[in-house]
Amino acid sequence: MLYAEQQCCYGGITALGSGSSGNAYVLHCPCGNYLLDAGFSRKELCRRMDLCNIDPESIRGVFISHEHTDHVKGCRVFCDAYQIPAYVSGETADYLYRRKLLPEMVVEFIPNCRFMLPGMNVMPFQIPHDALDPVGFTFTFDNDCRIAVATDLGCMEKHIAQELYNADILVLEANYDLKMLLESDRKNSLKHRIMGRSGHLDNRTTAESLSRLLGPRTRSLLLAHISSECNDRGLLGGLIAGELDALARQDIVWRLLEQDAPDVGCYAL
Repeated sequence: MLYAEQQCCYGGITALGSGSSGNAYVLHCPCGNYLLDAGFSRKELCRRMDLCNIDPESIRGVFISHEHTDHVKGCRVFCDAYQIPAYVSGETADYLYRRKLLPEMVVEFIPNCRFMLPGMNVMPFQIPHDALDPVGFTFTFDNDCRIAVATDLGCMEKHIAQELYNADILVLEANYDLKMLLESDRKNSLKHRIMGRSGHLDNRTTAESLSRLLGPRTRSLLLAHISSECNDRGLLGGLIAGELDALARQDIVWRLLEQDAPDVGCYAL
């Protein structure tokens, strides 16, 4: 197909899909596009980009948050096909290399240490999750637009809240409803893992965190990694809407991301 020219003067993000079966986002920077996680096959990544009118050849690199399959499934093949690097922590890179999942081009970063790319400042910050070296990201562009992404984390620690605060666009996990998880048929060991400090954020914790995260610049909120088995989108939506009303933040544009379909894209004003 013919792709629309990608001209994003400010910054934005398109969720290609988010959930336990695959996670991937296209980060739209003033200097070009990047993938954040690649949890679908190369073919599926390209199909979803096509639906969003994004040219796969416009992707300049792939940022990896951690080594779980729903975040790295298509990383090696996609990167090698388009001859672009994966940006990954050293410990995660070692793991992927041992399992032949690491692409040819790799740029290793150190968690909690900022690094520069053309047109933007990248901050990979450590998050609590049952992975080797998991990170969230903030991306600050030369025009001061900032996008913050944190999924797959078991609790909202102080340093995480500080990194996420006042981003123009915030992508945040709301994985499960506690009552639904407890009443599910999942094994108790899995329930405890999900509820633990290295598991996932539940709806209420996410909602209650918003007062610490939404700053005067924040205009967009995307709720991510929503469980298809242990969550209810209606309940979650009501909880988020109620919290935003209580905070008098009706100016916030918010959406619940889908597993099976890409989002329409979210851009800073």
